[in-house]
Amino acid sequence: MSGARLIVGAMVLAVAGCTPVPTRKPVSAADVDPLRREVVADVVAGLSDIYEPTGTVLVPVQPMSGAFDTALLAALRAKGFTVREGGSGERFDSRVDPLEGRMYRVVTTVDKTVLSRLWVLDGATAYPGGEWTRQE
Repeated sequence: MSGARLIVGAMVLAVAGCTPVPTRKPVSAADVDPLRREVVADVVAGLSDIYEPTGTVLVPVQPMSGAFDTALLAALRAKGFTVREGGSGERFDSRVDPLEGRMYRVVTTVDKTVLSRLWVLDGATAYPGGEWTRQE
């Protein structure tokens, strides 16, 4: 009887070892406040300075589903921008890339215009590390 239990136990372990482990998407620093809140407000303000919100249709070039992406799309819509999945409009992308230590680069692209800005996260405070740069 103990031999049968050993075989059954080995089979259970073998099956359990083949079960895929669910992967969690790593949380970006931009998905957490205060960086998320400050960068979202800054991106919306920066885009509003260049584009007329009520006359601009933004079409994300990739799926936007993280906390930062969701907050950014909601803030853009609240400001008056139209955001749609596909169709005609300005190709849109925005990302926050870690640089070194507590510094992050925010890059927002609308069609051929690229806005970039350095951000610093210092504990419970996030602040821009310079002005927006604009490349056409």
